[in-house]
Amino acid sequence: QRQQFPSKKSAAATNAAVTTTLPSSGFLLTCDPPVKQFIRHMNETRSADKKFIIEDLDATHLLIDGKARKEILRKVEEWMDDVSFVLFIVLDLCMHYIILKSFF
Repeated sequence: QRQQFPSKKSAAATNAAVTTTLPSSGFLLTCDPPVKQFIRHMNETRSADKKFIIEDLDATHLLIDGKARKEILRKVEEWMDDVSFVLFIVLDLCMHYIILKSFF
């Protein structure tokens, strides 16, 4: 009696079925609470089919859809640059105020 092996077509169909049923890849994001709040805001402003937070784990951890990783990191970096710039201006103004006040 001859042993039958699955054809290449049926093996490919089985593999395709397996890969389509697997969950999407994600990554664990660790950040401080203000950054986490910013990322949650980014997620909440998207339509339901574009949301990227898979699970909100605790105060400093999020499980994020791997497809959104680069965009999230880029937007957080831009946000941090903006916040740092504003903080620098505020500190600079405070120092000028203190210096001026000491003269009068």
